[in-house]
Amino acid sequence: MADYNRSEAFDYYAVPAYEPSYEERTAQPKRKPNKKSAIQVRRETLASALRALKIFAVAVTIISLFGAILYSRVGLAKLEREAVTLTSQIKDAESENTRLVMQLNSSISRENVEEYAVTVLGMQKLERYQIHYFSDDTGDKVVMAGGELAENKVEADRID
Repeated sequence: MADYNRSEAFDYYAVPAYEPSYEERTAQPKRKPNKKSAIQVRRETLASALRALKIFAVAVTIISLFGAILYSRVGLAKLEREAVTLTSQIKDAESENTRLVMQLNSSISRENVEEYAVTVLGMQKLERYQIHYFSDDTGDKVVMAGGELAENKVEADRID
């Protein structure tokens, strides 16, 4: 049985079948002669430049779209924070309004008004004998600036 755990390396050059010749070891790689004309070289150069320009344009477009998306997300987050702040301010204002309306209603109740009129202003309630009703049967009268009396009549032929 062979022992595979040995640290010896196999020398391929020790076997004569594997030894490359001197020409193979020192030979330069064979190059194909360049048979392209100057016009073809220019076309290939132009095509490669256009290809690079297209790649650059696509890259710039993708980066600008990414930047626009990022900018809109930042703006959206800012507006959301502002909306939350305004919502909390609205809730605070509504609760303050409710408190003030309740305070106003409690201070302007009928009992409070009567108590204020009696204690602070010195007023008193009317009795039935203090109430007098009157009526004027003479109608409405208007005195003009020149002392002329205007009556409460409508003239059919007069149009203002």
